Amino acid sequence: MVVRSVVVLGTAQDGGLPQAGCGCRFCCLAQADPRRKRTPVALGVELEDGRNLLIEATKSLAHQLWTWADALGGDKPVMPDVVAVTHLHLGHIEGLGQFGTEVMGRHGTPLMASPAVHEVLERRDMDVFRPLGLDAVAGVQFIQVPHRDEHGDTHAVLLSGRERKLLFLPDHDTWGGTLTAHIASDIRSWLAQLKVDVALIDGTFWDGEELPGRDMSLIPHPTVSESLKRLGERDDVNDPDIAFLHLNHTNPCADPESNEAAKVTELGWRIAREGELHRL
Repeated sequence: MVVRSVVVLGTAQDGGLPQAGCGCRFCCLAQADPRRKRTPVALGVELEDGRNLLIEATKSLAHQLWTWADALGGDKPVMPDVVAVTHLHLGHIEGLGQFGTEVMGRHGTPLMASPAVHEVLERRDMDVFRPLGLDAVAGVQFIQVPHRDEHGDTHAVLLSGRERKLLFLPDHDTWGGTLTAHIASDIRSWLAQLKVDVALIDGTFWDGEELPGRDMSLIPHPTVSESLKRLGERDDVNDPDIAFLHLNHTNPCADPESNEAAKVTELGWRIAREGELHRL
């Protein structure tokens, strides 16, 4: 069994855009113009056996299940047969409660997660799910990455189809730490090692000056600026398609008309778009 298709259901950091309680320029623009709104990162994965796998359960679950349907040409929201979460940070698990009695009334939905993540969720009385291990679904490979693992651990997900592979890497601390952990000298060599055709990667912040008054070392993510410096210009023949997601509400790349977004595209890379469909 392999993966048939992947739909990007959300592209924002955990809080979405606009973010709760924030009146920054980007949040005000998003509030005024629905086209600028972004929901937290999630993927909808169609398996070859007909099952649907949801990766990350966000606060925007209702909207995202319709986004998934729209991308596939359906007229009803897609119902996940299996759910997977990459780690325990709020935006990635906030929607799990919607599977319970108060909303969807589901019981026994398989939930793929690491043992460390399952242990924490079980203490939160998530008994509407049936625990599954990381190797439970063929074509779906979890890859551990370093990322503020104060409560559990964190994984990227490699999705393999019959012709192509897609890497989902919404969160990690540093490129140095991730590349060292996987014995790779640079981003290109690691993606080549994984035989990746499409990479959806952590683009939380544009640079280290984005949150004045905040200690950025407490919320580590590779900045888009650093990633672009490491990558340089895209080789259309040999390089994979790389798109940035998990954009914080302060990230100017969330505005497609910004100079920063233009720089990303000028180098041949992309900002991920909600609803984009990848056939694998």
